[in-house]
Amino acid sequence: GEMLLLKRPDDVHCAALWSFPGGKVEAGESARQAAGRELEEETGLIGEDWRQLGEVAFDYPDRRLNFLLFSCFCRDISRLRSESEHTWVTLDNLDGYAMPAANSELLSLLRNELRAC
Repeated sequence: GEMLLLKRPDDVHCAALWSFPGGKVEAGESARQAAGRELEEETGLIGEDWRQLGEVAFDYPDRRLNFLLFSCFCRDISRLRSESEHTWVTLDNLDGYAMPAANSELLSLLRNELRAC
């Protein structure tokens, strides 16, 4: 019932804000494979029971971002290792964390999907 948030490094776009683990799809990799790889690279966690929750696009003045949002279950969170600050948060407490503007649409999608379960 909790989600992992990572604090973005000071030297990247949307620095010092909270976000979900994730990143870019590499050549020859599916979006689902990328989600699993990014989760493991950023946190050391292995996700299971993956579900694609939806797709969102967001325009900043200098870039367009396309997101595919996935959820997963991590059985062994003792493996968690992250170079950045991290926290586990429930859906009801997400509003207490400053996030990039692009996450507003992801949060709406996430809330709609999880409340439907």
